[in-house]
Order: sequence, then C-alpha cells, then structure tokens
Amino acid sequence: MPLIIVQVKVPLYGCDCYAYALLASGFVDLVVESGLKPYDFLSLVPVIEGAGGIITDWQGHQLSWEASPDSRATSFNIVAAGDKQIHQQALDTLEWQ
Repeated sequence: MPLIIVQVKVPLYGCDCYAYALLASGFVDLVVESGLKPYDFLSLVPVIEGAGGIITDWQGHQLSWEASPDSRATSFNIVAAGDKQIHQQALDTLEWQ
C-alpha cells in the first residue's frame, strides 16, 4: 500500500475536478494526483490559490507550462492543499518518489 494512503482518513478516487472544488470549498484538505497534462490542472491554479490554498508539483515547484508550436504536453504530478503545513507534510511524504 502506498505510504500516502495510510496517512489519510478517507482516500477518494476518480474525483477529477470535483476534488479541487471540494478543496477550494474547505471540504477536503489535500488532493494528490499524477500524470496530469497542463490542460488538466492549469485552470485550477487560480481557483486553489484564490481560495487560500497552494498547488505545486511533487517537488514543491510552481506549476507552469509555456505553449508553443513545438511544445509537447508533458505529464505533471500535482499536490494541492488547503494550507501550507498540510502541503509540506504531503511533499515530505512524497519525497521518496
């Protein structure tokens, strides 16, 4: 069983953008996803940050992607949290990745 799963109270699977809406509304504390394309998450950044949360990749780097005729939509691993402490705890847990 992955390490992060044993540290959460109720893991939810298959929520997609609904999970981010729950986070922005204060109903969940953390969303962790892997393999997302820029079109999956870029519109969520201002929503999460506007609600007072934080959203980064698994290394804690700010999310960005510059579109150009030569750019390819690479995959990103995403961590979004309602506060910085929970976000840091998730990053520390994901550090083994």
